[in-house]
Amino acid sequence: MPAAASPATPGALDSAEPLNRDAVRQALGALSTLVSVGLFAADAEGSCWYVNQPLIDALGLELHSREERPFRLALPGGTIPRDGLAYLEVTAAGFESAAGSGSTRLGARVMPLVAGSGEISGYLGVVVDGDGGESVKTLHTSERLVDALVDRSPEVITILNEDGTWRYSNAAAWRLLGFRADFDPADGILSLIHPDDLHLAEGVLARLRAGVVRPEPLELRVRAAGGTWRYLESLLENLVDDPVVHGFLIRSHDVTERRQSRLALLEANERLSTLISSMHFAVLMEDEERRIVFTNEAFVSLFEVPVSADQLIGKKVTDLGPEFLQHFGDPTWTDAMDRSAEVVQESRPIVGDRITMTDDRVLERDYLPIVAGGEYRGHVWLFRDVSVQARAEAAWELLIARQRRENERLVQLDRVKAGFLAEISHELRTPLTSILSFTELLSDGIGNDDPAEQSEFLEIIRRNADRLLRLVDDLLLLDRLQSGAMPLEWGVVDLPSLLTTCVSAFAPSADLKGISLSCEIGEGPAIAGDPDRLSQVIDVLLSNAIKFTPEKGRVKVNAAPQDGLWHIEVADTGIGIPKNEQESLFERFFRATNARASRIPGSGLGLAVARVIVALHGGSVLLKSAVGSGTTVSITLPLPTGKGGGQTSPGLAGDEAEGADV
Repeated sequence: MPAAASPATPGALDSAEPLNRDAVRQALGALSTLVSVGLFAADAEGSCWYVNQPLIDALGLELHSREERPFRLALPGGTIPRDGLAYLEVTAAGFESAAGSGSTRLGARVMPLVAGSGEISGYLGVVVDGDGGESVKTLHTSERLVDALVDRSPEVITILNEDGTWRYSNAAAWRLLGFRADFDPADGILSLIHPDDLHLAEGVLARLRAGVVRPEPLELRVRAAGGTWRYLESLLENLVDDPVVHGFLIRSHDVTERRQSRLALLEANERLSTLISSMHFAVLMEDEERRIVFTNEAFVSLFEVPVSADQLIGKKVTDLGPEFLQHFGDPTWTDAMDRSAEVVQESRPIVGDRITMTDDRVLERDYLPIVAGGEYRGHVWLFRDVSVQARAEAAWELLIARQRRENERLVQLDRVKAGFLAEISHELRTPLTSILSFTELLSDGIGNDDPAEQSEFLEIIRRNADRLLRLVDDLLLLDRLQSGAMPLEWGVVDLPSLLTTCVSAFAPSADLKGISLSCEIGEGPAIAGDPDRLSQVIDVLLSNAIKFTPEKGRVKVNAAPQDGLWHIEVADTGIGIPKNEQESLFERFFRATNARASRIPGSGLGLAVARVIVALHGGSVLLKSAVGSGTTVSITLPLPTGKGGGQTSPGLAGDEAEGADV
């Protein structure tokens, strides 16, 4: 045992090294909570400056301040015996012991505190009884308890001497590294550190010796007995001035598995990043605050972002600048803000949601929420430019719509055809029935004795034959006009004279029904046209007007040139035409429902023929009607504009005629 220090100046140690004493007080106080034994600390002269509470309570003393020192360490011969036993003298006013009053001596096991100079600066002790019996056993039990607690700790505890050499490691170190408990590396503890980490460890120790505090943990690789490397996360503390430790304390945790898991995760993330980066569609991952966590170059290319994908990490889409947003808009927050907000709020996967950007591109996006531990942690957007596909689909939908309309038109035409066949069958059957009936009468000799009756039968046969001929002629005429197979016979047409002639021809028919037929025709220039076909148009309009106007009704024809056009109008007070049927009235074979219901005869060809003839003259037809009020049909024909007047190409085809106003 080292010799006791020479006497110091009285009171000199009272204020010496207060920080060390505070550390000792804390250490002994902590130990007192684990074992119920008397602990004390004394200076080099034996004056106790610390006694723990269990000893004070056991003796029943009352100390009013830390400066009171009723305890003193008595060392036989001024040195510590080989067995470390000494006596602690207790002198306190009013203290009564079993041996008498005034003072008592307690057995103590003492350990010296050695300063850096090698001199004893004080003592630490544990109180035992005078003969070293039960108290020594208690002390040994306490020591074994402390050793067991330290050795069974999962934390690796290592103490290095002030010069960096190894002094102590607990059992956790040997269990972790696989060395024997008495292992003492010949080249020091630093020889177990990985060569790549050695420079870092030496630098940290050097800074600790210099008094630089390092509270941050340090990760080092340490060699195990089998030659493998373990990663230890260590926290180093400089306790050189601590009277108990007097060195460097290293507390370490094994983080090998955590590091391996982290490396495996990083590797998986790297592979995932490589995979995502190579994808042709844009990927955007955002956290719960809509900050970008990951994106790829496809996103940058798709939206023409002026920075790389890595530079977008940590930013928000709205941080990319007004020019970006103004040109493209937020690809995740477009004009359909309510829709995007609903998607994010519902936090359910969305696949194939289409949005239209401000530059008219069409993007298809998928939304996938990220949920970890039952909590929303962000989401992933996938974007694909489907503009070409969208245009193709739109064109296809348009084609389908047109085809659907065409099919509907064909179905309607089929219905019209079926109706026409029924109607034309009726139109053909009626005159044919009359012809056959009166022919049979004549064949049977009826009327042979009465020439007048015979002449009447023949007139009926002739009239019905003419009716059949007109019907066939109308069908052939309409077909030839629409196909361009029948050219117009162009000439100079005096419309006032033509109209007057037509009105006069229908005066007898109007008189038979008591219909008032009038005309008001202004003066105007002649036009170029086919007078026979134009007369046919006026005849169709007058025939319909008189046919569909009840008795005592009115039919009026007005005509006058205006704004470079001849305007001809035929108005009646007839049954009128339902509004939803007026656009179809100029189609072949079409007849209004009220006309069919009234059993008014007709083939549905007259207006179709009239429209084609007017179109071939460069004019147009307009119809206005109201059920029960009558119908007005207006025709416009162009006035002469130069040589050739208002002539149009005689080769006007049916498709062009279909484009004329109705």
